[in-house]
Amino acid sequence: TKLVAKAVPLPMTVRGHWFLSPRTEYSVAVQTAVKQSDGEYLVSGWSETVEFCTGDYAKEHLAQLQEKAELIAGRM
Repeated sequence: TKLVAKAVPLPMTVRGHWFLSPRTEYSVAVQTAVKQSDGEYLVSGWSETVEFCTGDYAKEHLAQLQEKAELIAGRM
């Protein structure tokens, strides 16, 4: 299995304001390998490529970011 991705730490703050980093695009495809009784591996073809972005956040994550931003704004 091989995964190539660029990790971006989230969330980030600048001057007390929370923001989401620019969208980082990922493409993921996988292969499976099964070891056979003779010791050789049977390797599958590549799966369908799945594309997604770091901008695709769950509503729960966005709510947490908003809550943190409101707490910081209240202290400023």
